[in-house]
Amino acid sequence: MRKKIVSLLFILLFCNSLKPSAQDNHYWSQQFGAKSTLLGGAMIGGVRDNSAIFYNPGAFTFIKYPSLSVNANLYEMNKLLIKDGAGEGVNLNSARVSIFPQIISGMLTLKKWPRMHLSYCLMTRHYDNILIKTRFTSQDFSGPSQGVEEYIGVFDYTNQLNEQWLGFAASYEVNDKLGVGISFFGNYRAQTYQQSYFVRKIQLDDSTNWIITSNNDKFLKYWTMSGLFKIGIAYETGRWKLGFTVTTPSFGFAGRGDMQREFSVFAASDDPTDTAQSFILMGRVSKTKVRFQRPLSMGFGVEYSTPKTRIALSGEYYFGIRQYDMMAPQATPFIYPPQYEDSSYIQAFAHDFLLVQRKARSVFNVAIGLEQKLFPRLSLLAGFHTDFSSYEESEHEEIFSNHGGNWDLYHCSLGLSFQRKKQIISVGITYTFSPQDIIDPYAMINPNQAGFKEATVHSQTFAISIGYTYLFPRE
Repeated sequence: MRKKIVSLLFILLFCNSLKPSAQDNHYWSQQFGAKSTLLGGAMIGGVRDNSAIFYNPGAFTFIKYPSLSVNANLYEMNKLLIKDGAGEGVNLNSARVSIFPQIISGMLTLKKWPRMHLSYCLMTRHYDNILIKTRFTSQDFSGPSQGVEEYIGVFDYTNQLNEQWLGFAASYEVNDKLGVGISFFGNYRAQTYQQSYFVRKIQLDDSTNWIITSNNDKFLKYWTMSGLFKIGIAYETGRWKLGFTVTTPSFGFAGRGDMQREFSVFAASDDPTDTAQSFILMGRVSKTKVRFQRPLSMGFGVEYSTPKTRIALSGEYYFGIRQYDMMAPQATPFIYPPQYEDSSYIQAFAHDFLLVQRKARSVFNVAIGLEQKLFPRLSLLAGFHTDFSSYEESEHEEIFSNHGGNWDLYHCSLGLSFQRKKQIISVGITYTFSPQDIIDPYAMINPNQAGFKEATVHSQTFAISIGYTYLFPRE
């Protein structure tokens, strides 16, 4: 019986240090503006529409007409498969369909200051909705008492993220070849995360009766408000367009969150020495302070165009973020039975039981885009960009971790853009995939494979993007 408690405890501890995924570890997971999206986001050098507020605010000085743009992911399906993600033969699957606006933006010119341009936007910077549920059951007839040993393992995972940015920009035309601009983004981020890991072993026969149940539950719900600036320079000469941007680290305004965590093993048996090994470690806090950091980044872009062809290239380097406390409540978890309060083994987990930390490594992403005129008013759009993960593990395995996603993504896009008088309509598809990658399992609910430490992840997304821009007459 004691060996079975130890084996369940091992599985529970294994799952304690797992790092579930969220796509906000990928800085280029979302592009903005249907046309910019279909060009792979390679817009830092040659952007000439309202998405310049995000890509390069200095480029507004080269836009001829004030306009209003509405862009959306009309349909997005995301599939995530982690083979052997909960032990050998136990896969984890998530499939979701989403519809959400990319960006709503507009631009204004000032009569008294014709060199000045103003812009505004509301955009969905990050959106995620991952739901995973899996269950494993087995029966073992090989016990010493020849009784039936039943096993049940359950793993549930939810990660819902919505981050909205409200932006304002101003740009100044230095001369007919050079423009400078600055954008300010205020953002609201809300995330709900829950991981529930539950295993139970049961044996009932004439000689031995026992039940062991173990739990490892995590729940986190928070919101934050913060801001950042983006400075852009745009230069144009002949067929060449160049751009350079700097995005500041974010600075927080406010943030609050609730969290709950339980780590327990309960044993029921005819033998009192077995039940004495049960314990519970549990903590809960409400409205604790939250802060979320975004890194400093620098981007560049170049574009070359002819009357029928446009080729664009962009790159952006994101600096790393040192490990910091995202949530660090001053709360002592509940420990039962009381004698475990003096146990160094339990105290190792109790000390930082409700601590949430984050860190990020530096990444460099590149994008390439092509626009080819097919007819005077119809153009073909194609693009590709990398989307490397910034995820980096915390130095403390026992903390409450709610992020991950240490696999890289690649985005391919193809579409059409049609312009008629004062209207521009763009529509196309984007396919995102991750190369097959080996990771640690997310859970271990197969008791026969407690030492199994290899899972294979594959992620893919299909999205249909559509955008509409109305050009106002220039006054």
